[in-house]
Amino acid sequence: MKKNTTIVPGFFGREPFFCINADGCINDVNHAAEKISGKPAVELGGSYFKNLFTEPQKAEEMLHRVLTEGAVSNCDLSFNSNNEESNKLVLLNAFCHNEGDNKEKIVFAIASPPETEEGRFQKILKEIADYKYALDESSIVAITDQKGIITYVNDNFCSISKFNRTELIGMDHEIINSGHHPKEFIRNLWVTIARGKIWRGEIKNKAKDGTFYWVDTTIVPFVNQDNKPYKYLAIRADITSRKVVEENLETSLKETSDYKYALDESSIVAITDQKGIIKYANYNFCKISKFSYEELIGKDHRIINSGHHPKEFIRNLWVTIANGKIWRGELKNKAKDGTFYWVDTTIIPFLDDNGKPYQYVAIRADITQRKQVEEEIIVLNEELEKRVKERTEEIESFSYSVSHDLRGPLRAVNGYAKILEEDYNNIFDTEGKRLLGEIQYNAKKMGTLIDDLLSFARLGRKEVQGSVIDMNKLVATVIRDINQNTTHHAEIKIKKLLPVKADYVLLEHVMNNLIVNAIKYSSKKERPVVEIKSKRGNREMIYSVIDNGVGFEMEYKHKLFGVFQRLHSAEDFPGTGVGLAIAYRIIEKHNGKIWAVSTPGKGAIFNFSLPEINHL
Repeated sequence: MKKNTTIVPGFFGREPFFCINADGCINDVNHAAEKISGKPAVELGGSYFKNLFTEPQKAEEMLHRVLTEGAVSNCDLSFNSNNEESNKLVLLNAFCHNEGDNKEKIVFAIASPPETEEGRFQKILKEIADYKYALDESSIVAITDQKGIITYVNDNFCSISKFNRTELIGMDHEIINSGHHPKEFIRNLWVTIARGKIWRGEIKNKAKDGTFYWVDTTIVPFVNQDNKPYKYLAIRADITSRKVVEENLETSLKETSDYKYALDESSIVAITDQKGIIKYANYNFCKISKFSYEELIGKDHRIINSGHHPKEFIRNLWVTIANGKIWRGELKNKAKDGTFYWVDTTIIPFLDDNGKPYQYVAIRADITQRKQVEEEIIVLNEELEKRVKERTEEIESFSYSVSHDLRGPLRAVNGYAKILEEDYNNIFDTEGKRLLGEIQYNAKKMGTLIDDLLSFARLGRKEVQGSVIDMNKLVATVIRDINQNTTHHAEIKIKKLLPVKADYVLLEHVMNNLIVNAIKYSSKKERPVVEIKSKRGNREMIYSVIDNGVGFEMEYKHKLFGVFQRLHSAEDFPGTGVGLAIAYRIIEKHNGKIWAVSTPGKGAIFNFSLPEINHL
């Protein structure tokens, strides 16, 4: 039954369009459909779609497939018409609209003329142009003839090589040769492409400015009818960044390998997991522990525990490394045969992404011989200290006895000299009186020397009675006594002094000796100045007595604190040469130090240090 058919102008563009119901009758068409079928819309409406074609059965099968499958593509049919325009082969593309029962479905069919040879050719050219565009945008492209002369380069090639196009065209491809690859590498490349085969590889090239770059390269030969290459297409991708990373990684790996080799050769190395189970031990570890590699792997590190160290020591070690910190120390271990050895040890935790140790690397050095020597030295020092103490006590006892015994004869000399002076003075001539005076002077000098020796001897027996001392008051007392007993014209400057814990009497003796010396050795100056000051050192108090006197040569400083050692003549500066030795002994008994620095003619600085109050 015919019915009015709607013409859909311009629907689906210029392509002939048919709207068909589930019975196969045409509902709607466009003008292109009228033209290709050779029938007006009023005639087409309600007619069977299959009757338009020379092969109605094929058209009916196509509709059936559309209704069951949903779509059909490129079904070739010819319209049944005397019209030359419409009597031509078309390709039908049809699809089904509406879901549900077939009676409710509508089929849309579009007729397209088949593709011509020219159309196919144009399509191929378009695809080739698209491929070339994509290649030029994404890759570094060059074309050479069979001799390697460049005939084409794209912008990417110019950009990476830093040559412009005119500098490259007509040049041999060796213009970018870096010289990096061996001749065999280049020969293999040319042999491959000369045989018409594709070559793939990585090449290091040299840019115009002398810099280098790496390219991942595919060279495709274009062959003629005789299967001989007449040109080569080289397609490259810049891999410079990747190669730099690889080279850096290779260098790092080489360095790491070298470090590991050096470490294994020079040190005792073991690796354990976080629980202390041995995962790796080098040859040196096996050698010193006398266990084989197989006996160590998988064992707890306590296999070499000597039991020498207290639990607190071991606990501190584990707490340190478990917290991701490096531990350093000396360990005494036990070998398989029961012998002991010492190692200087560094344990380094390796941390995971959460900052937790997952293994420990222990690097050790054998210090067994050093520890044995240290132990021997300790024993020898103890023996030496004992012998020195005994000998010192003997010498001090001897010095005390000698000094004490000398007092009797000296008193007799002084007594008889006094009798001669009082009772026989009138019978001595001038020379006799002078000689008697010399006897009395030297006897007095001998008495002073014996007193100093007795003081020095008693010092060795005296125990240090420590108390906190106000050094300002002590020095003030010493200066008052010096001023009362000595005539001098020195200016004495005292800066505020720090307190210290020491034996008051002994320290008073030291300060008296140093200040008297400073006054004495600066006495020949027109304006002698003595300065006393102090400062805090590293867990110690340092006191200095400074003068502007004659000074001394530093090459003789080792003689300063020896008994009877003098750097100046007694005629110029009287004294026994015992005072500084006594000061040295007192400071030594306080676990302190005493030293001096000087420049001849510019004075001297005598320093001594004593432990801080909390460290005596």
